[in-house]
Amino acid sequence: MIGIDIGGCNLVSAIISDELKIFKKPVGMGLDSLSKEIKPYIGKERIILTTSQPINLLVSKFEEMKTLTLLIPGPGLNYSRYGFVLKGYVNHRGDVVEKVDEAEVRRILEREKFQNVAIASKFSVRNPILEEEVKRIVKEKIDEKRIALSYFVGGLNYPARINTTVINAKLKEIVWDLTEEIRKKIGEFYYLKGDGTISPSQLVVENPSELYGSTAVASAFGAIYLTKEKNAVVVNIGGYCTTLVRIENESPVFISGVEIAGRKTLIRCVDSVSIPIGGNSIVQNEKASPVCATPAAFGGNVFTLTDALNCTGFDIGDSSRSRKLCETINAEEVVDSFISMLADNLKAMECEKIIGAGYLAPYLIPEIAKKAKVDFLVPKHSEAVCAIGAAVSKVSFTLHTRYDTEKGIAIYNGVIEKCPFRTGSIPKDEELIDMAKRKVLEIAKSLGEGEVGEIKVIDFSSFTIVKGGMKRGVIADLTLQIEPGIDYGRAKGVL
Repeated sequence: MIGIDIGGCNLVSAIISDELKIFKKPVGMGLDSLSKEIKPYIGKERIILTTSQPINLLVSKFEEMKTLTLLIPGPGLNYSRYGFVLKGYVNHRGDVVEKVDEAEVRRILEREKFQNVAIASKFSVRNPILEEEVKRIVKEKIDEKRIALSYFVGGLNYPARINTTVINAKLKEIVWDLTEEIRKKIGEFYYLKGDGTISPSQLVVENPSELYGSTAVASAFGAIYLTKEKNAVVVNIGGYCTTLVRIENESPVFISGVEIAGRKTLIRCVDSVSIPIGGNSIVQNEKASPVCATPAAFGGNVFTLTDALNCTGFDIGDSSRSRKLCETINAEEVVDSFISMLADNLKAMECEKIIGAGYLAPYLIPEIAKKAKVDFLVPKHSEAVCAIGAAVSKVSFTLHTRYDTEKGIAIYNGVIEKCPFRTGSIPKDEELIDMAKRKVLEIAKSLGEGEVGEIKVIDFSSFTIVKGGMKRGVIADLTLQIEPGIDYGRAKGVL
């Protein structure tokens, strides 16, 4: 079992076989150095990767990455406040009622300034042809890796799907490039998504917002695996930010409809609190700030939170470099301010125990716990908790399905296939659910999993199509999920 965590500061890999092996390299050394370490293990098990890099970019440069939003809503409500409304229309059945005006699209492309493009048709989840048509025109102007289509997002909530597609447009290029680099250096792999499920890398490239919360859920899985704690809050102190994740009944808590930059989205991910301060945060005005750089202790030239810890008696990296910059800074005040901020957040969460993660956990967690008046654990291998969490995550995913027996089509997570039911047939509800479960098992097998646990039906609706007084078929929408969690069967006996 191989897990890789690509953070803002370090690349960490966890190899779980008869024993646990950890490999850690600075991000500056690149994937080459890490791939050499794990090469003997590649090909024996699936590789699951978690990363905070795209989300770090989104948070720091959301407004800088200019997005052109092209909408195809058809008649009805006015969506012009979300972007440019184009001619063209796909109705609720997926029929093309009006074609796109190519000249209109080209005029907008020539007139506007942008770095990436989001394209969203109101009913593209039932027929993406108009989105694909607009994409073909946009590709004359910019590269495909800077174009996001809404039908990969799924969900009928059009405003939320537009917002999610805008986020995808901003993230897609970095996830595309990262994915290509990893596949060249390491081979095929899966991403651990923010909702705790895993996905082939090529699917996440089209819907990269699914990585929102990826490292947070990995830290929760890793902490649960290392400690077997059922109820606690994981405090993961990274280089760029600190994340708090609640564990209840031996599982992280998940939420839907996450709001990002004031925009309601269709993103489902782990419930977490992210504080944009970590070990690499530069000290300004006697406080650690959201601006980050390499600590002096690790070869940098600025004073960071890590350096402040060295000036209060710790020995992290080259502590002598930290102390040279400490003369005019009250290091104790810097550290106390950070500890107090985390303690206040933990008190608001009303937790009784915290689990420390990240390379600064052994130094800071005891003081944070004391300030918050809670119990604490800092498990062995806490610096690699995200990579471990990725490695032990089980095969799990969500499948959005639509069957239209009148048209003879099935749509699985936005991909159109031939309907498994006879055209014009009227299958019963249980037959529709059973067929969707078979598809889930088929996908699980393709991911290397022969047996899965319970397949839950998250959402289900169906209605019979009647035309001219005769039943013509059935339309059904289903959402099924293999619940996320830890694969104790493969990982047992390691620790």
